Amino acid sequence: MKKFPLIYVYGGKVIDENGRKMKDWKEKIDRFREIYIMDLDGISKNEPNLDFYQSIFKRKWIDAYPRRFEDVMDLVVAGADRIIIREGFAEKDMKKLFDNVEVELYLSLSADTPEHYISENDWSGFVYLLNRAMDIRIKEFISNLQNLYIIARRRDYIDFEWMEDRDIQGMVYPVWEMEE
Repeated sequence: MKKFPLIYVYGGKVIDENGRKMKDWKEKIDRFREIYIMDLDGISKNEPNLDFYQSIFKRKWIDAYPRRFEDVMDLVVAGADRIIIREGFAEKDMKKLFDNVEVELYLSLSADTPEHYISENDWSGFVYLLNRAMDIRIKEFISNLQNLYIIARRRDYIDFEWMEDRDIQGMVYPVWEMEE
């Protein structure tokens, strides 16, 4: 199972869990081949940090909550290798997305994700964002999914023992919680 770091970007800067600028984040990600970027500006204001992405020379998972096809294309041009699509993406753009985008597309899931989002499209895989500790409801929901990555806001939200026996491709948690 892969493990790689999550970084939060806000205002073009990498921030820690308290919203403070991280100074040593580049050294912390050096040993990893890929990173997961959660772009808080993209998520909250649809203003992703495109210049920031271009400054990173690693495989990039970008979670900036693109809302339309054009938003996804901006992320592709900025160097995304894998793009996270969340609920709320314009359904009218879904076909165009799969016909024209050549990077990997992952659907961000929740227990409330409509079934047609999962089954009607050719996703490269899925991500599940853990905002709290894994409970039985979460475990039941994710246990039947293929090509799944767990994105945890905190390392201690992950039930590592339970995950070892599952077909989960990888887990991602904050860079400041990654073990040396």
